[in-house]
Amino acid sequence: MRWHPVWSQHGFRALWAASGVSLIGTQVSVLALPLTALVALNASPGQVALLAAAGTAPFLLLGLPAGAWVDRWARRRLMVLCDVGRGALLATLPVAQLAGVLTLLQLYVVALGVGALSVFFDIASLSVLPALVRPDQIAPANARLEVVRATAQTSGPALGGALVQALTAPLALALDALSYAVSALLLRGLPPVPSPPAATRPGSLLVQIRAGLRFCLTHPYIRPLAIGAAWLNFWTEGLLAVFLTYAVRELRLSPATVGTVLAVAGLGYLAGSLLTPRLNVWIGVGPAIVVGAALNAGFLLAAWAPSTGTTAWLLLGFTVTAIGVSVWNVNAVSLRQATTPDDLLARMNAANRFLIWGTMPLGAAAGGLLADLLGLHLAVIICALAAPASALPVGFSAVRKVASMPRPPAPTGLAPAADPAPAPTSTPTGTPTP
Repeated sequence: MRWHPVWSQHGFRALWAASGVSLIGTQVSVLALPLTALVALNASPGQVALLAAAGTAPFLLLGLPAGAWVDRWARRRLMVLCDVGRGALLATLPVAQLAGVLTLLQLYVVALGVGALSVFFDIASLSVLPALVRPDQIAPANARLEVVRATAQTSGPALGGALVQALTAPLALALDALSYAVSALLLRGLPPVPSPPAATRPGSLLVQIRAGLRFCLTHPYIRPLAIGAAWLNFWTEGLLAVFLTYAVRELRLSPATVGTVLAVAGLGYLAGSLLTPRLNVWIGVGPAIVVGAALNAGFLLAAWAPSTGTTAWLLLGFTVTAIGVSVWNVNAVSLRQATTPDDLLARMNAANRFLIWGTMPLGAAAGGLLADLLGLHLAVIICALAAPASALPVGFSAVRKVASMPRPPAPTGLAPAADPAPAPTSTPTGTPTP
């Protein structure tokens, strides 16, 4: 990617580097954690799906209050502490494996703990970016963060597959633990980003949570984006919760092959992040988001992969989907940040994550239930058929008419004055979601 003035911002460079390191480790865990359950502990498809649900359940359980809490803490310090905590939790798994005491319960507890810390880290990182770059640099900055995410998705699964095959899955998780430690060190290069002044968040925790949720639910962009993303995340998580089991046990693919498929598909995510700025110029931001959602139809190619050339079909299907997800993410994150007042960023991000990521544990559980009732392959097909419908609520909304990124609004201090007052139905005032 060509040099852009955003690289002159030291804080952004630190965030970019830390994100890249931790994301590579996380992509290793995408394979290593469920494979630990499958191979080391002989887990059933339902148990593996429950593991996926445990990792995303905190977004449903903690999503709303997390935004108000993040608003009360210094964001750099919070992000460093979350990285340290996630690394420490993951490090317990290879230690337990070497000691011969690893259990499914420990996997669930670690997945739940890492997921809980990720809730706070993600909300803080989304809220800190506008403080690191100029308003006109938000979209380019997000595009470059998506490039590093794509690079991690390209190299991480292949590395994870090779490490699982060479070291066993629990030991491969040690790399993810190390990546979080390195990320914590890099994040110390961020400038100290203080929490918003207390005067901009009047009222109790419940009042502030309600203000963020109302802000999301009354905005003409975020409502359809939230509906589409919630639907997409539900069915995508359902598919991913059973796909690894399906690939290993029914398609007879090795961990290294599965890792290679996901890694090469990551090139689609990279291509999507590079394509997004040009696509925005050609057809506009809103239409690009609709196109990105529709490209999730690529899951269908993977779901109906024939017995001959299976790997090629999986590659094509996941690559097409990855392009669409990347286009969606770059534009939706940027649009949301560009239209949200700074004093509402953390609460908006928290409410938004609750709305769209809260469906993920439900989807993972649904995928496991479908697999147990109907079989692995039919469960994959059902999820693949449902996912592309996420384009409908966005396509029939105001989002479709957004031509370019708007200018950020001024701080509002939006919050009701007293706890007993019911949340009023207010006029929409600005925000979207990834």
